[in-house]
Formats: sequence, C-alpha cells, structure tokens
Amino acid sequence: MLNASEQSVIHELKTICADGHRFYDMTARIVVSSEIRLLFHEMAHVRADIVNDINERFPKLEDTMPCSTSLALSMRSNYKLTHGMCDETIHKDCLADLEAMETWSLAILKVNVRNIRDRRMSSYLAGHLANIQLSQDRFSRFTTDDRRHRRSG
Repeated sequence: MLNASEQSVIHELKTICADGHRFYDMTARIVVSSEIRLLFHEMAHVRADIVNDINERFPKLEDTMPCSTSLALSMRSNYKLTHGMCDETIHKDCLADLEAMETWSLAILKVNVRNIRDRRMSSYLAGHLANIQLSQDRFSRFTTDDRRHRRSG
C-alpha cells in the first residue's frame, strides 16, 4: 500500500510526463529540423512510456485529475509558453530555456524519489527518471553542440 507521499510523487511524475508527452509530440509535428523533430519524438515517447507504465502498475491513478503541485503547474505553464514561442524554425533560445526547465524539473523529481523510504518504490521510480535523464542528456548534447557550432562558425 502506498503512503500519501509516495502517491503524490507518482502522481506528480505521471502528470509532468503526460504534459511533456503532449508538448513534445505537438511541437515535433511543427518543427522543420529533422534533428529536433527526432529528438522531440524520442522525448515524447519516453514520457508516454512512463505514463503507460504508471497507469498499468497503479490503475487507481489512471483516471485521476492532473496533479496540481507547484512543480507540475510550473512545468505545464512552461510547456504552454514554450509551445507558443516555437514555430517551424524553433528558436535556439527557446531550446536553451526548455533544456534548463527540464533539467530543473528532473533535479526536483530526483530529490523527491530519493526521499521515498520504500526501497522498491524508490528504485522503480528512479528507473523512470533514468530514462528521462538519458533523453535529457541527448537534448543537452544537442544544444551544447549547436552552441559550439554557432561560436566556431
């Protein structure tokens, strides 16, 4: 049986991933750059997999309303704002802001997962965060490589 804190972390992760999936999926559809499109499709897919796994493992959470923690609300707001700023030629500053936002949210989620006392639950959620971290690392390399390329060009 999950305690309230564990339920809250799972609900928050599910909400952020569901919002992230919608954002990356919608944004990938409008960008022209195939490199960014592939990256955003990957990020959408990782988040969709997490939402689906949480729904399968915790069916009671499947029909719940989105989480309203400050982190979840901030991410939702930032996704909406960022999507509104993106067009088919996504601006590089938009990518940098998005990368910073994702890094910030992942750091908070990691702290929340580390604070879960149930080792199995913490390990389960840490696996999902590791998948997000891998896609985040690719995103960071992409934006870092792009910044280096712009400076040398």
